Amino acid sequence: MAAKLRVGIVGAGMAGLTVAKSLAKVADVTIFEKSKGVGGRMATRRIGDVAFDHGAQYFTVRDEEFGNLVNEACSIGLVKPWMGDVVSLAEGNPVRRVFPSSTRYVAVPSMTALPKWISAGLDIRLGLRVDEIIGEPARWHIRAGDVLEGPFDWIIVTAPAAQTAALLPSMFAHHQIINNVRMHACFTLMITRDANTIVPFSGAHVSDPIIGWIAFNQTKPGRTGPASVVVNANSAWADSNIDLPVDIVHAEMMIGLQRFMRIELAEAKTTVLHKWRYADVETPAREPFLWDKQTQLAACGDWCIAGRVEAAYMSGLSLAKALKGVSAVGN
Repeated sequence: MAAKLRVGIVGAGMAGLTVAKSLAKVADVTIFEKSKGVGGRMATRRIGDVAFDHGAQYFTVRDEEFGNLVNEACSIGLVKPWMGDVVSLAEGNPVRRVFPSSTRYVAVPSMTALPKWISAGLDIRLGLRVDEIIGEPARWHIRAGDVLEGPFDWIIVTAPAAQTAALLPSMFAHHQIINNVRMHACFTLMITRDANTIVPFSGAHVSDPIIGWIAFNQTKPGRTGPASVVVNANSAWADSNIDLPVDIVHAEMMIGLQRFMRIELAEAKTTVLHKWRYADVETPAREPFLWDKQTQLAACGDWCIAGRVEAAYMSGLSLAKALKGVSAVGN
């Protein structure tokens, strides 16, 4: 009997989890994740008794295979359509409703529920920040602080493009493609609102120098508790100000938000700011995944295709299908 492929995966976001789940029956797979939980930007944060989806706001379905996953998750109540009104806002202009080209979905009761479901049964080492990939093809090791794991036949990196490029050894054949990828930063404000707050819309795409998106999180299926607002800076502003002190970013975003929504002092005091250095994808790799059969190194993620939850899933699934045809000693 042929030995199982030994695969090390960096990152437990949607791409990394999808690769691991798809390979689980034919390979020995270990995932290394720097955070305390899985999901990457499929993220929900609790502040007291209030929950905020502070990463991906929703997802849509275009591909049949991703649709099959979503349908299965819907059948067990893990995913539901978000039917709330999403509008377009611009200062001085009337509110305009945005009609979606496809259904918006959210995981229930939080965005992390979907990646947690996919991760069931997988070998995931949480709280381990990978510092280095060392070794040679079929004998790769991962170093995370004082921890050395391996050997692995293949290493797959699923971090954002810039972090992936920094981790993959220089012999990887596709560094130039990764270096051409461009990703946007994002700042997210999370605000607990007064219980009597009137909800004028569920979500809003905002045309503004600072603000890009506003959502009343409690309008999503399965969300309970006090009114909660998630506010994203627009991509250009976030890119230009990513290294500013947090207090300055916070103050500027609050000024921008109040062009569209009155925030009371007590509400403002609840505000928490989160910084995503890499969030949306501007220029993708335009390949479903990147792999180098000579070095037995690979990369995948939404940045390979587009800035969508579905893209991360499809990138991981495509790479897994390719690796299923590879023997443990490489080809």
